[in-house]
Amino acid sequence: MRALIKFATGIVLALTAGSAALANTAVCADAPLLLQDVTIVDASGSWDHQDIFIEQGRISAIGEGLMLETAMPVTTLHRPGSIVRPRPQSTAPSAAIFIRTSTAGSASARRTILMPGVAADLLVYSTGDALELEISEGRILGTPLTCQG
Repeated sequence: MRALIKFATGIVLALTAGSAALANTAVCADAPLLLQDVTIVDASGSWDHQDIFIEQGRISAIGEGLMLETAMPVTTLHRPGSIVRPRPQSTAPSAAIFIRTSTAGSASARRTILMPGVAADLLVYSTGDALELEISEGRILGTPLTCQG
């Protein structure tokens, strides 16, 4: 009988720990994201040693040495020297129509500038020009998250 009680207690503890881990993962997936000490390269130029704060899928703040005061979990990624660029827009639905005033230069169709309010669709490159992270709508694609409270 004691063995059965120990076994049942062990299962309850394992299920509780698993539920807590899943809940923590969900909280981290929805947590704001802070990229620290990156170089931003967009249509406006290049900006070194910048921090980018992302919440609810949008860029909330950009600046050098951002200081956050919050009790909520935040995923912080310290990436000195990494280059952040706007992520190319996915192909539009077949019914979409794009109108351009000029056809000069194939890259002139869309020029993105990173600023507060813009959707957080970013590519993060390491110092060796290799793609390190892809962020879509404020979420890191293909990487397990660890957030800090």
